[in-house]
Amino acid sequence: MMTNALIPPKLGDLIAQERDLGPVHHLDDLQARVQRRSTIARQIQQWEEALRQVQRQARALPPLPPLKVVHWAQAVRAMPNLVFLEVDTTGLQEDAEIVRVSVLNIRGETLLDCLVTPSQPLSRQMVTITGISNSEIQSSGIPFDQMLDRLRQVVHGAYVLSYNLEFDTGKLKEATHRHHLDELTIIGEDLMERAMSYLHLTSYPKLESLCQQMGQPLPPQPHQTALDRARGQIDVLNAMADVAFASPASVAPVMPP
Repeated sequence: MMTNALIPPKLGDLIAQERDLGPVHHLDDLQARVQRRSTIARQIQQWEEALRQVQRQARALPPLPPLKVVHWAQAVRAMPNLVFLEVDTTGLQEDAEIVRVSVLNIRGETLLDCLVTPSQPLSRQMVTITGISNSEIQSSGIPFDQMLDRLRQVVHGAYVLSYNLEFDTGKLKEATHRHHLDELTIIGEDLMERAMSYLHLTSYPKLESLCQQMGQPLPPQPHQTALDRARGQIDVLNAMADVAFASPASVAPVMPP
């Protein structure tokens, strides 16, 4: 029920006046009351329309980052065993091979950065996407099993964040099966899903788009590497923990890689 404190003064005066008059005494009194109540109804209608406009404006306000996501980002950032994972592959298909694995800590220090020798050269498209040349792989690439041994050591006892963790762990699992090796245990979370919750998004946002929005743009392709994207993950987590960027009007969505 609406209280008198919420009624506009002029309208409140009319209602109070009408309430205090008591029973109708004669025809002129009735006509005056009919006119007064018509005025009351008209003012109520105007006030209701003004209220609807305010409600529409309130609903149009940009959403606020959920506190639970901010608290999550702050808690995870404080973890001494936190690391960030990036995995580059020859493509998206099931038989795609891993060609680079990078792991950084929250300070941006490189804990692991391995090029892995695939069975076939990278396509021109994947050279552009990964920022890796075939000559780099030929000169510095190592077998998958050697990279996996190093990765096991780095992520052992670590809490792993990755932008689309399901893709990275899926490709690692597929590769270990092809090489008849034991699966790698990774304990962590998907930073992309947390960023979606923070920004109230329903489509997968590109890491590159979020970094651009934060004023920390990634290098353009083909100069963008896994190390750049891992640093971009760190920037995203820090921005969420510090509430340093707000929900965009639109963030370019992509299907997960």
